Amino acid sequence: MILSVSARELSGCRFLVSPLLEVLAAGEALCGQYPALHGWRRRILKTGHRHALHFPQDVVQHWIRLVAGQLLCQQGASTSRQEVDFSALGPLEEPVRAFFQECLVSDWSRIRTALESDIALRAHNLAACGVRQVVGNVPGLTLREVRGEPAGAERGLILVPSVFQRTSVLLTSELGSVITYPASGHRRLWDESEAVAAPRLGALLGRGRAAALLNIGTGCGTTELADRLGVSAGTASVHVTALRNGGLVATHRFGKAVKHVLTPVGSALIIAHITAEPNIPPQMFW
Repeated sequence: MILSVSARELSGCRFLVSPLLEVLAAGEALCGQYPALHGWRRRILKTGHRHALHFPQDVVQHWIRLVAGQLLCQQGASTSRQEVDFSALGPLEEPVRAFFQECLVSDWSRIRTALESDIALRAHNLAACGVRQVVGNVPGLTLREVRGEPAGAERGLILVPSVFQRTSVLLTSELGSVITYPASGHRRLWDESEAVAAPRLGALLGRGRAAALLNIGTGCGTTELADRLGVSAGTASVHVTALRNGGLVATHRFGKAVKHVLTPVGSALIIAHITAEPNIPPQMFW
């Protein structure tokens, strides 16, 4: 797919995780033929979930475009971990909530970790290599920069990782474009022979430190991490210190506040243990 953008659009591009888009993408994927999802689709259809079998694809596609449009209207992305806001779906709220509970909730932690780790890797690469190279390395995307700036309002460019979709344009409007792309290591995420990441990392790092690594996501403070883990702030701080000393986490200070983020090595380690076959360009480690 060729993406034509101006220099201003490119400089303002954002990579972000959209939990609601990912749930809708899962519903749409059940009707498709994406080879990487055969393991997950086979398992869902085998159990006979009624919401999986009778999900209206045309309605799902319509709401995917609406949710993508809402992302373009947001001025900035929150740095805190976002949960699925089913209330944004209006009349589809209850069916989609039921679909999530029946078909996705058991895998949601692993899905979210894969998406957040992909974002963390690309955030590091943005600083190291620049936006043109990072966007140009999105799977299935060819970047073509156009001269001049579009008339009218400033346009945005949002790229959203997914474990359920190929690279595609979800929406293009006067506000900009929203593009989804396959998250790093997505091909092996649904391999039924693969164990989940937490036990693997637990054997390597210890259960507490592994849980901390998996829950840092796209970045958080010590108190927020403690809340996610259900431990004291002191215990969370000890885990972060050990991970930082091991080169898996970095800590940045903003006045009195601190934010812990995954390093490229930490992100790659998570992806490797989730998928057992990381698909990470070499420059991600620069």
